[in-house]
Amino acid sequence: MQLFMKVLTPIEVERILILPRESLPALPRFEGSHEHGIMLQVKDDADNLRKFRCKKRYGGGDKLVIETDWIQFVNSKKLRPGDVVAVYKDDDRVSGTLYRIEVKRRNYKLGL
Repeated sequence: MQLFMKVLTPIEVERILILPRESLPALPRFEGSHEHGIMLQVKDDADNLRKFRCKKRYGGGDKLVIETDWIQFVNSKKLRPGDVVAVYKDDDRVSGTLYRIEVKRRNYKLGL
């Protein structure tokens, strides 16, 4: 199931990924010891396991952001503003919940 697809902004390739609010119900609950953040294990298209820390940012409108390991991911994939990331959630009865991230490159030559 696709959680979201997002065109990356300059701040998202420099610092943090801002998640759409609509993705919140598909994430583990932010409560108890996870009130201030949760670790998401996410496989990329090269089958590398990434550990993204997802946090709620308060003030100026609540935002969900991914900080930890995000910039390493951006740098390893050589992402630029305009590129697209898609995040998926797969529920498996045997292995549990698995998140995946895919990258779709913007075609800079065509401006697409």
